[in-house]
Amino acid sequence: MSEQLAAFRDPIKDGLVRILLTINAIETEVENDAPDFVNPREDTPMLKVSPDTDVTSITEAFQKSYPLELNTRPPDEERLYWELKDGGIWFDIAMEEVKDIWLSDFRFYIESKKPRYLAYYIQNVEHKIEWLQKDEKSNEIRSLSNFKKKFKRPLVSEKESYSGAEVMKCADMLGRSFRKIDIRTNSAMVKFNTDKGRLEPLLIGIADRLGYLVKALDKETIVKEDAKGNSVSHAVSLK
Repeated sequence: MSEQLAAFRDPIKDGLVRILLTINAIETEVENDAPDFVNPREDTPMLKVSPDTDVTSITEAFQKSYPLELNTRPPDEERLYWELKDGGIWFDIAMEEVKDIWLSDFRFYIESKKPRYLAYYIQNVEHKIEWLQKDEKSNEIRSLSNFKKKFKRPLVSEKESYSGAEVMKCADMLGRSFRKIDIRTNSAMVKFNTDKGRLEPLLIGIADRLGYLVKALDKETIVKEDAKGNSVSHAVSLK
């Protein structure tokens, strides 16, 4: 229960409003380069979160990494669900900044304790944002409003830093993928080297600016195509 979090116990700083980002479940696909001796269910990955809006007073909350633990959902060989160990991320901000953070989309990134072998590709995040404030009569901190957020795959952002070589690499991969688009369907399934997902926002962002859509394929489609001898990871299509 979110009411058990420290966000409902610790005093709110004078003149500020408390915002709580609650994360219930993170659905991920797993890439395991060493399945014989590395088990992702024994991993203790860390989560980083950032809003797509700059709110200067809460940078500390989004500079931290937060521990994750396995969700109790039924096990799946290719897909795992994680929960934020602390339940939520909270911070106090000025009233005039509430609108910016309330309307913001949040970006999520998971890093394994064994990044050389394990990579997690986030498929969905169940999360909501709450506005907390002290009740003057009871002196208790209560939730005044909450809003369920929708997970959105990130486009390339000015906050990200990529080398010129990485930009050229992505441009080259996209150029080759565009030439494979079938004019009958306006789409193609291709294989991208995303450096364990790190370059995916750059690929999506460049494609978006050029009028194309890049979307990660689901595991079922990848396996089905692999059985046909086709190595694929993403779909590319005209908008």
